[in-house]
Amino acid sequence: MLQKMLFTRELAVLLRGGVPIREALQSLEEKAETKTLKKMIQALLSQVENGQPLSLALKRLPKIFDSLYVNLVEIGETTGRLNDNLVFLSKEMDSAYALRKKVQAILLYPSIVLGCAFVLGAAISIFILPKLIRLFDAFQVTLPLATRILLAIAGFLNDYGFWFFGGIFVFMLLLRFVAAIPVLKPYWHRALYVLPVAGGLTRDIGLASFSRDMGIMLGSGLPILDALNIEAKVTRNRAFAKHIHRLAESVAEGRSLGEELSKNPSRLFPSMAPKMIAAGEKTGKLSETFLYLEEFFTTEIDRKIKNATVLLEPILLLIIGLIVAFLALAILTPIYSLTDAIRR
Repeated sequence: MLQKMLFTRELAVLLRGGVPIREALQSLEEKAETKTLKKMIQALLSQVENGQPLSLALKRLPKIFDSLYVNLVEIGETTGRLNDNLVFLSKEMDSAYALRKKVQAILLYPSIVLGCAFVLGAAISIFILPKLIRLFDAFQVTLPLATRILLAIAGFLNDYGFWFFGGIFVFMLLLRFVAAIPVLKPYWHRALYVLPVAGGLTRDIGLASFSRDMGIMLGSGLPILDALNIEAKVTRNRAFAKHIHRLAESVAEGRSLGEELSKNPSRLFPSMAPKMIAAGEKTGKLSETFLYLEEFFTTEIDRKIKNATVLLEPILLLIIGLIVAFLALAILTPIYSLTDAIRR
């Protein structure tokens, strides 16, 4: 994603400076920092040198350039706005990349904290407690419940830890495999919308991406039906893609997009979206409407991420506090009992 974004941005800069596309690709090939990027540019350059347009060269690399990218480049070549469309594409990828980093950032902090807490607890249970237990047994100290629970966990991990963690790893692999099956993907993606906090965030991410793509495509001169069909192909959330495909079918039958969304409301679209889209269709400013909606949903995503971060911090502190209190009870309580036994 990052290399593709940088390639698009630099190509747009070179074309804006009046550099012919062949020379621009040659320049990008010379400064490519990775072998993968260099091979990609070489493949494009060979097609362009053979007289093929850039859009046709891009079609030969479907794993890298999706339908949205190819169609916008093709429209740009036809209308003479290739540079503008490449700028649009670089901004689209930049927004998508920034959004992905925000989501990763919100997941990184709790993952590190909980992971460290688990490792610390496991290390104490496996390496420290068993040595103390021999001392406790020698003085016939009655172990408290917390210590017995911790020892039971340590014994389980010592005897079955490999199978336990191996089973979790295999389960995650199977879950990922099942979720990747085309027939089951829409059901898996639809289930994500039901999650308490992540569901609303997932919906807003999908709506922001949909609005951004539609605004760019319509602003480039693509008909709305073609734009919907392309968006249904490139949308990663297949439950959302099925809904977009149904919208495309309704538009193909002659209904307007705003009318269809109003008559058949969906939980995916908030109530204000159909009204704004209908107004955009009436005024002929549908592209601007979608770009405004993209800004609105992006703002909502930022707000929800900040709220989630603020909410996570006290929850994590509470969890860490409970873990520390449990470990303290499990270790310090028998030590106090041992001290009393020695005094006697």
